[in-house]
Parts: sequence; C-alpha cells; structure tokens
Amino acid sequence: MTAILQIPRTLFGVGAIARLGDELDQLGLNRPLVVTDKGVARAGLLDQATSALGSRVGHVFDEVTENNVFADADTGAAIFGANGCDCVVGLGGGSVLDTAKCIAVLAACGGRIAEYTLDPVAPINDAAPIIAIPTTAGTGSDADIYAGIHPDNSSPGVGIASYRIIPRVAILDPALTKTLPARLTAATGIDALSHCIEGYLSKEDVPFAKLIAMDGLRRGVNALGRAVANGEDMAARSEMLLVAYAGGVAMSMGTGPAHAIALTCSDQGFPHGILSGIGIVMTLDRALARMPNARMAIGNALNADPGQSPASAFAGLMRSVGLPTRLAELGYRCGDIGRTALSANQHFLNGFAHLPPTLEDYTEMFQCTLT
Repeated sequence: MTAILQIPRTLFGVGAIARLGDELDQLGLNRPLVVTDKGVARAGLLDQATSALGSRVGHVFDEVTENNVFADADTGAAIFGANGCDCVVGLGGGSVLDTAKCIAVLAACGGRIAEYTLDPVAPINDAAPIIAIPTTAGTGSDADIYAGIHPDNSSPGVGIASYRIIPRVAILDPALTKTLPARLTAATGIDALSHCIEGYLSKEDVPFAKLIAMDGLRRGVNALGRAVANGEDMAARSEMLLVAYAGGVAMSMGTGPAHAIALTCSDQGFPHGILSGIGIVMTLDRALARMPNARMAIGNALNADPGQSPASAFAGLMRSVGLPTRLAELGYRCGDIGRTALSANQHFLNGFAHLPPTLEDYTEMFQCTLT
C-alpha cells in the first residue's frame, strides 16, 4: 500500500501574511470570503489580511463563535453564494479554520453542514479553494484533513474528514500569534503536542509524517514554556507555529483515545486543547505499555526523568504552563461515568490505536480523573 502525505503550499515567516494577495493571484482567484471572528478583528489582524488582499475582498464573515456551531457554517455558506465568492480565506484559530473548511464544502456541494457531519458515509466530492492563516499555534487545521464543529453550544463536537479540505495554501506568520494570551498559548500548544503524540502512535504508517510528528513534539516541549512566559518571543512563537503545523500533518494519520476523550467531553465549553492534554495524561502510558521503542522515543522527547513515565512527564509540562491535568481540576461535571466511558469507548478515533482501551479501561480512567 502506498503511503500518502499531502500538504498545502506553505509560506512561513514573520510578515508572510503580506503575500496573501499574490497567492490568490497565482491560483487565479479574486473574490474570497474572509472567515474570521470578532476577537481576530479587534486585534487588528483582519485589517492586515484585507490590506494584503486589496481590491480582491469578496466579503468578510466575522461571526464565527468561540466553539463553532452548525449555524456558523450554514450562514457563511449562504454569504459565500450571495456575494459570488470563489474561495475561502480562514483567518483565526481552530474554530475559524474548521468553519472555513465547512463553508468551502457547502459552497461546492450544497446542502447544510449537518448533512455531512451527522452522516458518516456522506460523500464530500469537492470543496471551494481554501487558504488557511492560523492566528493560534495549536489546531493544525491549516495542514490536516479534518474540520470539527458542534451542532450547538451544548453538544459534543462532530466533524468531517476529507483530503478535499486540505488548504491549497497555508500562510504561517508567527507575528499573528503574539497577541494570544498566555493561557490560550498554553492550551493551544498542548493541543498541538497531543496531535504530534497521537499521530506518531497511530497504526496508520506514513513514515515522513511520523518524522514530522516526532520533530514537532521535540520542538514543542522546548518552546512552549518560553512562548507562554513571553508572548513577544518571536523565536518561541515561530517554533510553536511549526509544532502546530507538524501536529496537523501528524493528525492526518488519525489521532486516538486521548482525542476520543476530548471530543466526548466537549459538551461543556472547555478549551479543546486542555481536554486533549488531559486525554493524553489519561491514556498515554496504557498506549505505550506494549510499545517499548515508542515509549523510549516519546519519553526522550518529553525530557522525562529516569524512571518517569511519559504520561507523568506530559502532566508535568502541562502544570508548568499553568494547566490542569485532571477533569476534576478543570471543573468538568460528569453525571454518569459509565455513560461517558461508553461514549469514549465507542468513538471512531479508537480505530487508529494499536491497542484501544476497553470499556473497563475507560471506566477506570474516568473514575481516576474525576475523583
């Protein structure tokens, strides 16, 4: 079987956003729908994008919510059509970029996003061209095949997966991430590292992607604390943007139990990155129990002390940047541990794990993290 690694045309460096108009010209596109949110606009980043686009702006949709919902994608797709747009520029964090991908699918295929996210066999035969410009260093949506979205504000996340939604162009400008507050820098950075770890451990074997995943993990472990401590540290910000991109490449091999937990527990509005990190703490040692070579490689990348487990080392990294390592500490409320464990156990992401946790494993893990 041929291993396939598909990535966008990628521009990286401080000031790279100034090339946005040129990139559209090369693609023969001139009426983008710029998808973003109010926070990005208030930070002045939208102005930078529209300045780079000049007269090419088709319309701006800046109403994406913090935890994006179906209505964001459906509304954006209607605006795309009403304004004769020919591509989607996503400028923002994971919610914005994933919404931009969903809009691109609806623009090309029609319908409403529920028709694709709630039907696992619904075909995604096309998507409008996507240009991704991340303003956080975590999601990896600028390089992966996924788009996550919530039916509403109180429902767990669902999503779509297709090579059609890998962006045509990814513009990685570290300067766009420097206004991100310390806690969000920490949460998104931990998310990126969780992607690197679970992609590296996926039973889907794309050797070049495995190398990128491990490189991203090493870089992130060494740069995250610096980026959290000093948002103006462009060297650290640059490293973390590379880590997030590496995580996106890694995630295209599939994630695993940690993300099954994160998505199962995504119904109460907590940041996805923190949930993913807690999922790693809960599952990593079990995942590595029969993989001694991977255990050594990940332990070394996490700078684990002699005799320290990889999960403990990852938890230490989370604590060092001020993040909780247990669901109880986060404040997650679980009315029925058995039902929550069953939901995580039945999640399709377990299919990427070499040794997925059993229902009993999940029950035990949830009992430990919630008490």
